[in-house]
Amino acid sequence: MARGQVYLAPSGSQINQFETQGFPGEYHSPLAYTSGQVDLTGSNYGYGAVMVVTHGSATLHYAGGTSSLASDLTAKDIYNLSVAKITGGTGAKIYLFKRQQ
Repeated sequence: MARGQVYLAPSGSQINQFETQGFPGEYHSPLAYTSGQVDLTGSNYGYGAVMVVTHGSATLHYAGGTSSLASDLTAKDIYNLSVAKITGGTGAKIYLFKRQQ
């Protein structure tokens, strides 16, 4: 800041408390999947939990190379799994969550 300039402290609406304080709770940043294919790499990296509401014939592909049908998971339970991608889920409703470290 140059000499003579006034520093105005940011107000509450200008501060993102999630960035400064961290995320409360065990899970955060939900990503909703409904159809097609979603790859959980690149900007989607870091999801470590999944909840299937309706499976819609989706297939979950896990980090490490295995896969399972979304219908194999109990609906509305959260599983701590490293999903690498989801495919084929026309009409599915699946949520992925990032986990606290």
